[in-house]
Amino acid sequence: MKLTLLGKIVYGFVFVVVAPAVLAWWAVATDQIVPLPTIPYGWAALIPMAALIPIAVGVALMVAGMAALVTYGRGLPMNPYPPPVYVTSGIYRLTPHPIYLGFVVACFGVAIFLGSPSGIWLVSPMVALALAALVLGYERHDLRRRFG
Repeated sequence: MKLTLLGKIVYGFVFVVVAPAVLAWWAVATDQIVPLPTIPYGWAALIPMAALIPIAVGVALMVAGMAALVTYGRGLPMNPYPPPVYVTSGIYRLTPHPIYLGFVVACFGVAIFLGSPSGIWLVSPMVALALAALVLGYERHDLRRRFG
């Protein structure tokens, strides 16, 4: 039982603290080698404030997804420790993967807010592709196996 609790704590820490920190480091480390535009149409003064919208929407989607998994799924939003109940209530009525969708939207929002070319053109698209691979290559099969 203690090993399971430790695993949950470590898994949560990795995906809530370490993964975002590594993505931010990756964006900063590669900004100089991604010579692509960050702010379209010369709206430099407006874009950072407008970027707060996708950040807020992304965080709201993630929180709503996590809350639904805890409330309706009676478990945690963690792949190795999945909820025992399949969730189709709450935000899951609108999208099957609100946590991943929210994370991608928030990644793009943060990259736009910070004016990071690498964050916009490299890191955020790679996050989206990685999460799509996770869903299509693992989660979809796991959900079908567990819930039919």
